[in-house]
Parts: sequence; structure tokens; C-alpha cells
Amino acid sequence: MSGPVAEPNLTTTPTPEKGMRISKVWVPVILLIAVLLGLLLAQTVPAPPVCPAGYICYPYPVYLYWLSIQRALMLHVILSTMEIVLLVSLVAVYIKVYADTRANFSLGLVIVLGALTVHSFLSYPLVVNYVFNDVEPILFGSVFFPYTDLLTIIAYSVFLYLSLE
Repeated sequence: MSGPVAEPNLTTTPTPEKGMRISKVWVPVILLIAVLLGLLLAQTVPAPPVCPAGYICYPYPVYLYWLSIQRALMLHVILSTMEIVLLVSLVAVYIKVYADTRANFSLGLVIVLGALTVHSFLSYPLVVNYVFNDVEPILFGSVFFPYTDLLTIIAYSVFLYLSLE
């Protein structure tokens, strides 16, 4: 004779995977750390030189209608810091993925993300300002730099979120 057979409990709901919970919390935490680091580094932006009376030191587009040169540079430092922190996080995630899987694709992503990180660091406003002592290339690269930086931050954030799932 066989004993009573227990039926599976069909009323339980599946719990979310641990990776899903981590990704929902980790990306905003990284963004918060990046903003705080960017705000801290933005305080090191030097004041622009004062123009002699009657001279225009910088062309009109630098002011972006509502930002002074220093404020625009500070905003660019904050946004660029966020980009670099997100890229470093992505590199760390894919180094871990490569260590776990040894997949060539993840190694390729590590190389591409590493190259993007080096590019972002070398074009970082404070590096350009202190190494080359020239503010003009930072802001004249694009009049729309806040928008391009914001789109890049959104793309890296989505990429990091999807990578952590």
C-alpha cells in the first residue's frame, strides 16, 4: 500500500530572482554615487579668466543662453563623471561575466567598454582643462553637449540595468 500523496502547493507565487532585485537597486545607487562624485569634482572647476574691458573672450554659444562658462563647465563635469562611473561599472560587470563564462563575446564587450572608458577619461573636462589648460575644446565640441551627455547616460544606465538582470 502506498501512503497519501501530497499535492504541490499551487497557491504560492514565485519570488523574484536575486539578480532582478539587485539590478533594480544597484543602478540608482550607482547613479547617485556618480552625481555626488560629479558635484564634488565640479567644485574644482576654476573660474574663467576675466576679459579686459571691451574684449569678448569666448564666443556666444558657450553661454548656452542660461549658463555662464563656469556653470556650463561644471554641468559638463557632473555629466561626464556620471558617464565614466557607469562605464567603469559596466566594465566590472562584464569582467565578472567573462570570468564566470569565458565567453568571447563578453571579452569583446570588456575591450569595447574599456576603450570607451579610456576615451571618456581622456576627454573628461578636468583632464582637458588641467593637462592642456584650455577650456575652449571642452565646450566648443558641441553646443548641445548637455543633451548628448544625457542621452549617453540614459543609454549606459539601460545597458547596466539589462546587464545586471
